[in-house]
Amino acid sequence: MSDNAPQPGDLISYQAFGENFIRYLITVPRLKGEVEETLRRTVEGSRSALPNDLLVASYQFKPSDLQVHHRDAEGSGVAFTLQLTGLLDITLRVMGLPVRTPMDVEINVRIDVETRYPLTIHLVPQAISGREVKVKARMPKELRALPTQLLNRINPLVMTVREAIVREVNAQLQRDDLREATTIDVLKIASKKLG
Repeated sequence: MSDNAPQPGDLISYQAFGENFIRYLITVPRLKGEVEETLRRTVEGSRSALPNDLLVASYQFKPSDLQVHHRDAEGSGVAFTLQLTGLLDITLRVMGLPVRTPMDVEINVRIDVETRYPLTIHLVPQAISGREVKVKARMPKELRALPTQLLNRINPLVMTVREAIVREVNAQLQRDDLREATTIDVLKIASKKLG
């Protein structure tokens, strides 16, 4: 935290208040629940995109961290990047033997925040490309000991996994129920609370 960062109780501009409201009260809890679950299901669901001849025995994504980072938006808008990291645990059957091929995965989803009259906030996840997904294979000892021709068949798996994640995440981000979950009518919520 920088020395110039506001402290609790300090006066801030209305724009800063609005951004803090979106960031701390709306964005983090709403995205953490909705998008993390979407991405987790998405990655686990990508198994069908993997090469059949590699005989994937198991395929599980274990999220490790979810961060929300502010990013500059066009005009005076508010925007964030949701960064989900985790371990994709793949077990292959190579020559009849199970071989774990864990992969570190990072998925970055850009979120634009739209504010609509009178008091509606809409979080808009943007479609991702291969640039927003990083997949890095860990090479366990058992894998490094395999013959080169088998290793050459496993190496493209990283690209295949990344492409599958991009395709599946983009499909999930189009779901109607996700759009509903990321649209917040603040006036309606406040009216219920105030009776």
